[in-house]
Amino acid sequence: MRINDFESRSSRRTLLFLIAAAVSAAIGCTKSGASPTGPSADPPPGATTATVQIIVRPNPVPFSGAPITDAANCANYANTWFYDQVLQEFGGNTVTFTSRVDTFDGRTANNITGLRIVLGPHESLTLHARWCSGAGTAHSAQSMFNGTDGTGNVVTVTGPVAQLMAPGREVEQ
Repeated sequence: MRINDFESRSSRRTLLFLIAAAVSAAIGCTKSGASPTGPSADPPPGATTATVQIIVRPNPVPFSGAPITDAANCANYANTWFYDQVLQEFGGNTVTFTSRVDTFDGRTANNITGLRIVLGPHESLTLHARWCSGAGTAHSAQSMFNGTDGTGNVVTVTGPVAQLMAPGREVEQ
């Protein structure tokens, strides 16, 4: 009978240990606001810096020639281009862009401050870009965005160079 008493006490200890382990695991999965079936949408403390990439669509950018009538600097220019800049966050952190610098043919054309472009974790955002020029030739354009992420880290991202095609040139497939 001593063996059965020992086995009985040993089984009870094992059962109590398994119950304690299960309770501990359950408590670990139910932190405030977190779901036991998936991660929280908020970045955890000490999260990595937001990682943003920009895609230009289409690139190269075909010549348009459609008038831009709502911008005084472009009102009399027949050489125009339109494209999208798609910003995508990959690091799992919110980023707020507060300034943007645009270059045209390698020279600063715009230096815009006071922006508030917010991109959430893993979100994408499409910005519509347009350019005009007095010269009916090929050009290049590029944008750089500056801001901070949800944990205060500085975020600077430079988009790819948009190749603006000359009038009469076809986009190669």
